[in-house]
Amino acid sequence: MAVTPTAGCVHDLFEQQAARDPGALALIAGAERISYGELNTRAERSAARLRTAGVGGGHLVGVCMERGADLVVALLAVLKSGAGYVTLDPQLPPHRLRAMVADAGVTTVLHDAEARVAGQLGSELRLLSVRSGTAQVPEGAAPGPAPRPHGIACVMFTSGSSGRPKGIAAPHHAVTATLTGQDYAEFGPGAVWLQCAPVSWDAFVLELWGPLMSGGTVVLHPGIRPDPPTIRRLVVEHGVTDLYLSGSLFNVVVDECPEALAGVRRLIVGGEALSPRHVADALRHHPGLRLRNGYGPVEGMVFLTTHLATAARAGEPVPIGRPLAAKRVHVLDEQLCPVPDGTVGELYAAGAGLALGYAGRPELTAERFLPDPYGAPGERMYRTGDLVRRRADGVLEFAGRADDQVKIRGFRVEPAEVEVVLARHPEARQVAVVARADDGGELRLVAYVVPRARDRAPHDTLRAHARALLPDFMVPAAFVTLDALPLLPNGKLDRAALHEPPRRTTPPVRPRPASPATAPADAVVRRVAAVWAQVLDVERVGPDDDFFLLGGDSLRAIRAAARLTTGEALPVATEHIFAHPTPAALAAELARHPAPVPDGGPIPRLRRTPIEEVPAPWS
Repeated sequence: MAVTPTAGCVHDLFEQQAARDPGALALIAGAERISYGELNTRAERSAARLRTAGVGGGHLVGVCMERGADLVVALLAVLKSGAGYVTLDPQLPPHRLRAMVADAGVTTVLHDAEARVAGQLGSELRLLSVRSGTAQVPEGAAPGPAPRPHGIACVMFTSGSSGRPKGIAAPHHAVTATLTGQDYAEFGPGAVWLQCAPVSWDAFVLELWGPLMSGGTVVLHPGIRPDPPTIRRLVVEHGVTDLYLSGSLFNVVVDECPEALAGVRRLIVGGEALSPRHVADALRHHPGLRLRNGYGPVEGMVFLTTHLATAARAGEPVPIGRPLAAKRVHVLDEQLCPVPDGTVGELYAAGAGLALGYAGRPELTAERFLPDPYGAPGERMYRTGDLVRRRADGVLEFAGRADDQVKIRGFRVEPAEVEVVLARHPEARQVAVVARADDGGELRLVAYVVPRARDRAPHDTLRAHARALLPDFMVPAAFVTLDALPLLPNGKLDRAALHEPPRRTTPPVRPRPASPATAPADAVVRRVAAVWAQVLDVERVGPDDDFFLLGGDSLRAIRAAARLTTGEALPVATEHIFAHPTPAALAAELARHPAPVPDGGPIPRLRRTPIEEVPAPWS
């Protein structure tokens, strides 16, 4: 059956749903259950405040808030005012947030904590609280502007090779073209979507606006970072039917908490190449699950193509599939000529769903968004940089990158941006950053550093420098000191000559001795340390060793929290590890604030090594 995306603005389609069935459940956020009518009313009140404050068409408004009902109200209010929104993740380093605000030309920011936002973004911005906009609509408030499908709905930032992030400006019609009139997903009445992707990611658009434009229900994951046990609880508690996971998070869920997928009808995995083994495991344990591989850069709005994975092909590499309705793809050579089927070429995106370009970066926009020689006059195509081959049946297979860009935990990363940031530190003379796969196939960044002082290896200093300026997924997991970077005869970096970082066998830092309350004999400390040693692939972890100084990152924190909760009956969330990054500190926190394990007990993992009989790993 032919499908056709709906034209229009995101907030208009939401308002139409609210008018059709105002009592339908739109949003679940903790204990709050908000109907379409209530959500529309709250958003309209806040939109009126924005319009009274002079916000309207052509403006971009920053939204710096924790995930929750107020965040959704704020985003809808911005769209209703006629402006576009820029999601500002409050967990990002302040330096990066300020760069995003400057590039996007943001002058007004909606917030839920003024002191925190002012400290991160500076006092020169106009800060408005979404909660203060819940009063009655002011008498005589100006009506919202007429719908403008070609106007900017949102700006999403991603890594940039020049050393600064780049903001992709997406119009309303790019969102509606991807999320309406398609057959790769269900968004309408009866569909219950879990929203767990980071707010700055394009998958957030999928999980939030897809259902809200079509009559479905959105369940908000609490906190900043997703936890497989929490996903499992929410799936059971709210009857979640539809789920999106990044490739890395999908692997963790299948390995550590496979029951999280029980009851889910449709799952889309994207952002990274799918692991065939994990696809096979998921389909074997959940044969009724419809699992799709979703492919697409942010510039093409979430997905360009999708492919339904089947049990018969689960052991093979999963193709990226065929284009969505109203979207087109070209597989071209260096002269922009189509290549024959079966031949590798670069993928260009065309048709509906394309971004307008990069906020404040006209030169970069002109470089990546080109006239489409195969489309109608005036149409453009986006050069993805991805290499693919088209099979005889029209299905596309991913074949790598034409440049150094990589995907780390589903986020697009330009290693050159990390290099630029590290090279600014006075202790680094030269820096090269490359992505390497660990034993489990997960990509991690490794920084090779030539220090200015030959007798010094400033690894911890550079790691702290990176954490202050970059998102955690861009902080290298390992640092290697070199006397000089290896070069090819043409003067370029010889990446093949960069050796693997050594496996760490002894923790490098013991910042403080264990107190009697956190002595090694403590059973919880021992169990935490043993799990961390497994997850970090180190021989031993002491009670006061820092998870992140041992090479941990957010994905490994998710895996460790899931393993402790589901395998060890310790109710640990990912946020706990970030706040209490040593076994002793985490055990003390659990002792201070005991909580039941989700759903009453541990969940057997697919491949679990018992830990109860493991001796203290630091002995």
